[in-house]
Amino acid sequence: MANRVTLYHIAQHVGVSKTLVSLVLNGKAQQYGISKQTCDKVFAAVKELNYRPNRTARSLRTGKTETVGLIVSDISNAFYAQMARMFEDLASAQGYSVIICSTDEEVEKEQRLITMLRNRQVDGLVVSTSQREGEWLKAVYDSGTPLVLIDRHLGSGTLPAVVADNRSGGAMLAHHLVEQGYKKPLVLGLSTSHISSVAERIDGFLCVFKEHNLPCLVREVGFNAIQADVDELLLNVKSLPFKPDCLFAVNNNIATAVLHSLAATNVKIPSDMAVVCFDDLPYFAFIHPTITAIEQPVAQMCSRAFELLSQLMDGENFSSHEVLMLPVKLNVRQSSLKKSK
Repeated sequence: MANRVTLYHIAQHVGVSKTLVSLVLNGKAQQYGISKQTCDKVFAAVKELNYRPNRTARSLRTGKTETVGLIVSDISNAFYAQMARMFEDLASAQGYSVIICSTDEEVEKEQRLITMLRNRQVDGLVVSTSQREGEWLKAVYDSGTPLVLIDRHLGSGTLPAVVADNRSGGAMLAHHLVEQGYKKPLVLGLSTSHISSVAERIDGFLCVFKEHNLPCLVREVGFNAIQADVDELLLNVKSLPFKPDCLFAVNNNIATAVLHSLAATNVKIPSDMAVVCFDDLPYFAFIHPTITAIEQPVAQMCSRAFELLSQLMDGENFSSHEVLMLPVKLNVRQSSLKKSK
């Protein structure tokens, strides 16, 4: 095996000191008055000799691993897959690698994953937490680990968080359904109803129907049994207190399960039942009927979360930990439009 090219070899090739090479490669040439001509020679040598920095050695010197962790509930969920892709691109552009983990909405697994990533000395964490309380994560943050919540929060003043305006999104869907003349909604949530995103979407939706003195049914499905629970519920819809004329799925996985189940039982959308969803998916725009959904600002959420994380990793301390809520967009499509409208 060929010997690894080091800073010493670059310095010898250019005819300068190893310290000077290090300053150039770490972006400190201007600070130390190193000429552009010398910098060009160093970078030419780096390319010619195929130099690759020793990240382990650099980590020991700087105390940084140039790695961050992203923890979500389920990477197979299209929303989180998109988030992971965007976050990875943002991190890569800043020289960071990303370790992505799924919790399956299990608090103990989330805590194990965070402990594992801290033991690997990641420089920071972005977490879509499944935890009900903030004490454990707050202790991680207070111990010096830069940590930002994304998609979900634990309350203002607990930890820095970037989320979509879930309550407003739920209300947008409800207002739309009321305007279309629907009066008997069925809301399908998750068994993890304590999670802020789920709770706020449902709360925003219910408040609108309560304002119009219209009844609502709320039912939960299990995170690990979404299709089976949706099938059972919709097959036994006659056992509900009333027959719903519209259905609100609180995320895209539930919406997909609903579409499968309604198709299997020949329920027509929207003539038999309107369907709306919080979480837009690409296929919602071209299937028949197209699906009304709330579009989340995923790119902006990732950008703001990484920006906050970068500030923390650079040693900046926030005087307060507010929840940054970003606006959502309602995409109205065929699944909720009455022909008479």
